[in-house]
Amino acid sequence: MEDAQIVLERHEQKINALEKDIISLRDVQTEIRSMNKTLITLAAELKHTNQHLERHERKLEEIDNQPKNRLNQIITAIIAAISGGVITYIISLIGG
Repeated sequence: MEDAQIVLERHEQKINALEKDIISLRDVQTEIRSMNKTLITLAAELKHTNQHLERHERKLEEIDNQPKNRLNQIITAIIAAISGGVITYIISLIGG
């Protein structure tokens, strides 16, 4: 009978140890779920931040291209004025 009592005590100790492990695993599971929610939130914020950054990059490119576009307009106007002057001069020489 004593042997059965010893076996029962060992089983009870093992069951108690397993219950402690299960409780510990539940805590870990809860923490993992919490971290998962945090990661989902961070991923959404990162996506939003990337979209915001892309909009700013496009605006910066537009601002960067404005002087180039203005310079091209000025050069075109100068070439047109010089061409018009040369053509006018040639016509005046031919007609005059």
